[in-house]
Amino acid sequence: MDSKEFGLVAAQQLFQVEDLHYGFWEIGEQPSFQNLQRAQENHTEFLLKHIITQGTAGKILDIGCGIGNTTQKLLSQGHRVDGLVPSEWMARIARKKVSPFANHDRGKVFFCPLEDLPVTRLQEKYTLVFFSESYQYVNMQKAFSVIDKILIDQGKVVIFDFFKKDNAKGKSPLKGGHSLRQFYEIVTDNGYIMTENIDVTKNLSPNLTLVNEMLVQRLIPFSNSLDNFLSHKHKLTYRLIKWLLRKKIDKAKFKYSEQRNAENFQKYKSYRLIVLTRKK
Repeated sequence: MDSKEFGLVAAQQLFQVEDLHYGFWEIGEQPSFQNLQRAQENHTEFLLKHIITQGTAGKILDIGCGIGNTTQKLLSQGHRVDGLVPSEWMARIARKKVSPFANHDRGKVFFCPLEDLPVTRLQEKYTLVFFSESYQYVNMQKAFSVIDKILIDQGKVVIFDFFKKDNAKGKSPLKGGHSLRQFYEIVTDNGYIMTENIDVTKNLSPNLTLVNEMLVQRLIPFSNSLDNFLSHKHKLTYRLIKWLLRKKIDKAKFKYSEQRNAENFQKYKSYRLIVLTRKK
């Protein structure tokens, strides 16, 4: 399990939720841990509404399906859906959820990065592929190269994820996301057009309030207490470890400071629902 996977597992356990994505909040709604699961369900429903609107008569590919919740929901609605995830433990959980629908080639889970999808062994092309908070992890050009091979000519690409704003001033305390400008350029260069481009940043930014509350009010005080204990009980070892890890510690302090909030998310990120189709 790498650091990204560990972070997802930790978030899942700390927030006591099954899904691993952000929650979708109404504008002005006060976020809370008690309502996080409902907000995550709203996130999924918003995504599914736009997927189904595009037409789902053929087969769908959930790229970065995580533990398979969205794949399972689409399958339960009667659609034919495959999932793809590069994490072994996620693939294992997702396959258990998809297995009841495996008959008649309705669904399966690929354990691999998108670039390693066994394209030549696919029995049919997909009518729609989608990314739900997984596009930020792929190489954009390589992703389009694979999508070109697995998508029918009239197929759709749905992306529900956040991007980096290119003109925001100052250093962002929030990592992740591709440049929005570069994304638009790559879309055009690969012969696609956007038929939908919906900015939902304000609906997703309240999640940073919850993350900040968990980190600043709970985890950091606990870390400080542990730090104090170790500095008294194991002075020499503690000092050596602190010196060796000084750069990572400074980086973590910046990353997990109170600057990780809803206001900065809106300043530096742009969360969007984008639908792409090939130019005719």
